[in-house]
Amino acid sequence: MSAFDYPIAPHTRKHGPVGYATYAAYRPWLRDDFTFRCVYCLAREQWGRVTGEFGVDHFQPQARSPHQALDYENLLYCCQSCNALKGNADIPDPCAILTAEHVCVKADGTIEGLTLAARKIIRVLALDSESCNR
Repeated sequence: MSAFDYPIAPHTRKHGPVGYATYAAYRPWLRDDFTFRCVYCLAREQWGRVTGEFGVDHFQPQARSPHQALDYENLLYCCQSCNALKGNADIPDPCAILTAEHVCVKADGTIEGLTLAARKIIRVLALDSESCNR
């Protein structure tokens, strides 16, 4: 397995904190849950260096699901580039879809979606573009 292979199994969360007043307060928990990586492109944040390149994404956008704004299960850890590209797009759950069953990273670094759901995420987030963080 290389540094940019997607996991074999769907992502399962280790934490489940509740009660914070802002979604940003969940950041340390999400950072650990997603092992300092963007859930989409797998770019890695360095331990101890909070540079503002990573943040919290709402899987179900706040604009459409304001009642889930503070729901930990609706929050993802991702890089700013992927967060901006996703915006309010309706995409399949990356925790379930961005796995080796659905995505193949080729030797040249290109990403192939093996299912329609994976291809949609790859297209919306431009994960196969040369400008991607990977």
